Amino acid sequence: MLRLRSLLPFAALIAVLVYAAPAPAQTIIDEWQSIKASPPPELKPVTLDPKTTALLVIDLIKQTCNDQRRPRCVASIPRIAKLLTAARASGVTVIYTLFPSPSPATFPNPVITDYLPPVAPKGDEPVVTSFVDKFILGDKDTGLQKLLKDKGITTVVPVGTVAHNGVLFTSVAAALRGFGVVVPVDGMSGNDAYEEQATAHILTTSIVYKVTLTGIDMIKFQ
Repeated sequence: MLRLRSLLPFAALIAVLVYAAPAPAQTIIDEWQSIKASPPPELKPVTLDPKTTALLVIDLIKQTCNDQRRPRCVASIPRIAKLLTAARASGVTVIYTLFPSPSPATFPNPVITDYLPPVAPKGDEPVVTSFVDKFILGDKDTGLQKLLKDKGITTVVPVGTVAHNGVLFTSVAAALRGFGVVVPVDGMSGNDAYEEQATAHILTTSIVYKVTLTGIDMIKFQ
């Protein structure tokens, strides 16, 4: 009995320490439902020099940009077609991209004729092939940087799908290579609105690279 009484103060101390200890830090998964979206980034009007601007059209092919798989992409096509028309009329360089199939046995490698007709390339507009960063394929250079430099391009305007893959990674890669990057938010599409929101947030909150967000109707070439 005496021994039990002598242990009681230690038990009480342990209990105090346990309850006073801070709760384990929550993970992002624990906080997921309670997170409030940050204020939307500002869209800025831009005036671009056609001689030093390139429009990068990213992966708008029938296999992945259709009503069944990605309706938000289909909805963006008329807007991108409008931008393409204005860019070509002003003499802007237009460059297309494709991606290699991750599983050629079940998904044949896309070809340039898979592009949706309203946004398909014309004449000899160049094409580069890569996954999400259109400057690099594996450990190989796709030639995109040299193509831009040889044409005197200082600003790129990426449009296409998917927002959180090709548009995001190519925009960041371009910015890190010293190019100005202008992304029209109504010219990028994801599988859902969250992917587009996340892309817009990531592109505009870095202290390492700079990207300007705009809208297609806010772009002028002159």
